[in-house]
Amino acid sequence: MADVREQLLSIEEKYKRFKQQQFIFITALERSREHARDKTEPVSTVAQVQRYMNHHCSNSTDRRIFLLFLEIISDLGGVLKHLESSLSSQNTSCESLDTCREILGPNSNISQLRAHYPHNDINRLSCDEARNFYGGIVSVIALALDLLTTYSKGGVQHLTPTATETSQQTVAKNVGMVADLDKDTSENPSRYKKGTGGWHAGKPAWKPPGNTRK
Repeated sequence: MADVREQLLSIEEKYKRFKQQQFIFITALERSREHARDKTEPVSTVAQVQRYMNHHCSNSTDRRIFLLFLEIISDLGGVLKHLESSLSSQNTSCESLDTCREILGPNSNISQLRAHYPHNDINRLSCDEARNFYGGIVSVIALALDLLTTYSKGGVQHLTPTATETSQQTVAKNVGMVADLDKDTSENPSRYKKGTGGWHAGKPAWKPPGNTRK
């Protein structure tokens, strides 16, 4: 899992660069949609961005930002495959990885995806752009990265026999302590009284040192 986290950190660095150039990305999409005569349709798939880069890219700046976007998508897909292969060897599945695979699919319709707090990608778009054209395509990386990062931090953990044994001993010890306290309390109720700090043995109230009045 350590190598996965390293890959995710590398992707996060690329994603930071991409977010700084989101305006360039939207402008490139706008130009490409116009060349492709797609102005009335949202950018709804990753394959659409690939098609814009291959057939409707008007300058090197647009091509560079498309390449960065597609590179990040590819990197996320690589991490996903690594995690899925690990799961398949255990004959298990994971809902978050299934969701991630779906949204990263090149032909999956992601037009309705929306990243929310703490991501502010949507806030950088106008209301019209966010609602109708680019909300999904600017959200897909953030959402996929969240899913993979969360899984890598809280994935299936295997306890060693030593750790399991220690845990069981601790639980047994705590249960035994509670049972002993309950038994002692029921047999000797006068030994315990309830104060502001909870249950405690019936001892005289503490007094400050020094002369006491007689």
